[in-house]
Amino acid sequence: MHDRSRRAFLRESTADAHAALDDMIGAFDSLSSYKIYLRGMSAFRIPVETMLAGRTWPDDLSCWSEQAFGALIRADLADLGMPADETVPMSTVMPALGAAREEMLGMLYVLEGSALGARLLYRRAQALGLRSDFGARHLAAQAEKSDRWSRFLHLLESADAIEIDRVASASRATFTVAETAFRRASHAE
Repeated sequence: MHDRSRRAFLRESTADAHAALDDMIGAFDSLSSYKIYLRGMSAFRIPVETMLAGRTWPDDLSCWSEQAFGALIRADLADLGMPADETVPMSTVMPALGAAREEMLGMLYVLEGSALGARLLYRRAQALGLRSDFGARHLAAQAEKSDRWSRFLHLLESADAIEIDRVASASRATFTVAETAFRRASHAE
């Protein structure tokens, strides 16, 4: 075990991937840039959620299995007259991930962590005239006060017998899926 917290280890081991993704998301200071973001989120989140829906969740992670924002993203896309992009080939960017507890924790680190960023992104979307009932539903839902992140961190730190390197590898793979999706979205413009 490392001499620092698991959270710190994950933050350090995914810092480059996280920064690259943040750069791709950008400030979305116009409706056009928000649409690129939304197309990227569609291409990332919907395939990941579809993949996770077909998995058997370990008992201590089952409360996170109901984390679907895909329907809200689809509604946001429809508001803006955009089709969903659900075609990121998961098997090419996440071929080795199974349903092991470490792999699920790694994916959840990215997915649950995105809710923290959603608070800032939702304020940006609101500045563009988007709302919780038009165009920014998924951000509004993620930005709601919740104890999910703190519960996840508690579980991460207190879980017995996990291989943190496998958790980190799964986190980096999840960031790779997101980068692939956002890269596709920016080139589709």
